[in-house]
Amino acid sequence: MMKNRFEGQKKKALLAVLAAALIAPLPLLPQAETASAAAGATVYINGRVASGDVLFRKGRTYLTLTDMKALGDYTFRYNKTWKTITITGGDDGARHVLTLGSREARRNGQNLTLEAAPLSYENKTMIPVRAAAQLFNAELEWDEAGNRVLLTKEPETNGSSTRPPTSPSRPPVSPPGPSGPSVPKPPTPPSIR
Repeated sequence: MMKNRFEGQKKKALLAVLAAALIAPLPLLPQAETASAAAGATVYINGRVASGDVLFRKGRTYLTLTDMKALGDYTFRYNKTWKTITITGGDDGARHVLTLGSREARRNGQNLTLEAAPLSYENKTMIPVRAAAQLFNAELEWDEAGNRVLLTKEPETNGSSTRPPTSPSRPPVSPPGPSGPSVPKPPTPPSIR
């Protein structure tokens, strides 16, 4: 009886040590903070508050790819196998290739080094604000008094006029009659009696 009691205490002590070992390293993991009014700066992209998640990590500010679309006519493609982000478009038609976790990037085939690597956070691809300014030829400004990060890029022209129309535009008017092309009805299935 004494032997069983001693083994039971040994098991409990071993379990307690294992539990402590699993819990102890957790505070050592890097902690990410999402933006809120109290947690950090407010990020503005072309005068509008960033609508996606903003991440503050190791003194750097990260934005989602969705927010980067406000900087111009860009398309974003993510390759899960290679963990690469391909960004194309803009006023110069540039092609950028970034890799999650790597500061090395390519712009139109030329190597460049980013200040910080893009990362994945809660299934979202996040790009450092400074890297976004570098890649998209945007201005980056820190407003210390207002606790704001300002990322600004002039609108792309692509040869088109940016002047407003001289007369108010009206939505197109549909012609009278049925809308869209006529589609034949499918045949009626035979009835079973």
